[in-house]
Amino acid sequence: MKKITLLFIFCLAFATISYGQCTTSTGGQWPASAVTLANTGGEEAIASNNWPNAEFSVIEGVQVGSDYTVTATPSMYITVTNTSDGTVIGHGAGSVSFTAGFGVTGITIFWHLDAACGTQNSGNTVTTIQCTSCVCSYTVAPNCVTEISPVDADPSATVGTGGAVTFEWNTDPDAESYELFINNFSQGSRESGVTFTGFDYGTAYTWQVVPTNCFAAATGCATWSFTTEACTETAAPSVPATAPSPADGATAVAIEAPDGTYDFSWTDSGSDSESYTLNIGTSNPPTTPLENFPNGGTITGLAVNTTYFWSIDVTNCIGTTTGTSVWSFTTDTVLGVEDNFNTNETFGVYPNPTSGLLNIKSSQDVDSVTVFNLLGQSVASYTKNEITNSSIDMSDLSQGLYLVKITSGENTQTVRVTKD
Repeated sequence: MKKITLLFIFCLAFATISYGQCTTSTGGQWPASAVTLANTGGEEAIASNNWPNAEFSVIEGVQVGSDYTVTATPSMYITVTNTSDGTVIGHGAGSVSFTAGFGVTGITIFWHLDAACGTQNSGNTVTTIQCTSCVCSYTVAPNCVTEISPVDADPSATVGTGGAVTFEWNTDPDAESYELFINNFSQGSRESGVTFTGFDYGTAYTWQVVPTNCFAAATGCATWSFTTEACTETAAPSVPATAPSPADGATAVAIEAPDGTYDFSWTDSGSDSESYTLNIGTSNPPTTPLENFPNGGTITGLAVNTTYFWSIDVTNCIGTTTGTSVWSFTTDTVLGVEDNFNTNETFGVYPNPTSGLLNIKSSQDVDSVTVFNLLGQSVASYTKNEITNSSIDMSDLSQGLYLVKITSGENTQTVRVTKD
């Protein structure tokens, strides 16, 4: 069963360039350094003499489709990232050029000195500088990728919810990163399997992948094309979702321990061409959309004694049904019991109640233990290395009733434990 948790964590992943050998030296004179951004899109030119690692403040107002050049004097290694998601949109030594693609509204520039250096003269003071010179471990550029999806000249590429298209390609052992171009606009450094939304039905697009390493970028890589599938519907869905579960206005709705789960369902037209977005929140209208939510799907992270509002948007390639109802329900004041709660004797615990140490009886090694409060919140967790002599220490927890989830291999059991 698909589960969706009402907790969203956003991560920024910065691409890195690896080198085979780095050495520290003190020879040579450290020259004054400067990095500038060409004033091709209305931004002010920038410069800095910070060394060896520096980061510019965010440069906003970058224009999609505009060409930019970052130049370092003397030659330094430059990395230009998309401020919105941290993807690399340009890197190299000395001078880096890039075209701002979709979603690039600001950039951050990092650099490091890739040359010999040793002393810095500042007035009457001479300071010895320890600096690092890195050598690229690659001796050849990577090969262009050849296995792709959508395939070249695909006349009916699949389009998902929100006009989503997924791009995939084979990897090359000599590639450190892959720059993705869509309609000749760079989307920065991306991994195979990346999905973009906003594609129109029955529309032609081009795309290209250029593998890169610290030695050079691949050259002569092909540009492919595809046409998105045609929309065969004649109108947006006319039948809204009805008969919700939990029922509209329901109270004391039981949500299961230990993580506050409930299976949401409804009645609809049942057309295979339709998809669903479940909107949920503690205010009306609900503000958290869960796209591609299956009828009967599970949400975790619901809180006890809380009123939720929710609705279902039914969508096809034309649009979304109108007249969608907003329902509400209120959860019970305590968590319900898990389906498999204490129904087998795989594990045992003692003493219960406990004032501190909780011993676990098991015929096999325990892999992990997680302690939840009655709101379904994890308050303590223990990995295999933290479980000493088949015991966990609960002395730091407040007095009360807890749900202790014990896992060993494929076996999982949750038991109630009282902390004195």
